[in-house]
Amino acid sequence: MKKHAPPRNLCGQVIHELGGRILAGEIPPGQAIPQEWTLCEQLGVSRTVVREAIKGLAAKGLVESRAKRGTLVRPSNQWNYLDPEVIQWQSGSDSTGSNLLRLTEFRQTIEPKAAAMAAKRASEEQLQHISDAWDQMEEAAGNDVEKFLAADILFHVEILHATGNPFFSPVAHAISASLESSLRVTNCLPSDNLSSLPLHKKVLKAIITGQATQAHNAMLSMLNDATKRIEKAIARTDTSANNS
Repeated sequence: MKKHAPPRNLCGQVIHELGGRILAGEIPPGQAIPQEWTLCEQLGVSRTVVREAIKGLAAKGLVESRAKRGTLVRPSNQWNYLDPEVIQWQSGSDSTGSNLLRLTEFRQTIEPKAAAMAAKRASEEQLQHISDAWDQMEEAAGNDVEKFLAADILFHVEILHATGNPFFSPVAHAISASLESSLRVTNCLPSDNLSSLPLHKKVLKAIITGQATQAHNAMLSMLNDATKRIEKAIARTDTSANNS
């Protein structure tokens, strides 16, 4: 059963609607988004709500206001790709799966190093948090996809926090969003989760025993496996589409 996102307020709904359209290419870079009064009519909200939503999109690097030109979509290289909502919108418009592969590539540069740092720096309390997340994964594997997904995300986030480096915290939010998108492709069935347990166990063991090199290599091996599983899932989707 798919997890439902919490309800959004009116401003959040407008941000979600416009952000999704921008990431889907419906409003390309350099083009103005619809004028305030048009958005009010289309979305059934007030101008105050629209203005707040535009501020929210601007904070994500997606739009900017220009005198006499309105609110324009910024070049894509100026978007905040680490924003969890931006990741979500990208995933929603990712028909080829290429974005999932890019996200995994990004994780491959961050998480192995984080695992090595956690092996050296994690406190007893942080080690317990990582172990608890693993226990939740083991309990949910094979029977509850949503609980496994939540525990898997928690496992990775706790490792990032255990680095002791505060700059990893915002990255943890991004990795949470990217990992959720990835798992919804690769781990659709409870049985899919069983094969990833041993890989996580190796990471956990290396961190708990303070073996930085082993933790790095185990995390990299896990992410390499994730890449292969994403590629297989994409290939299956392409085959099904071609046969339909």
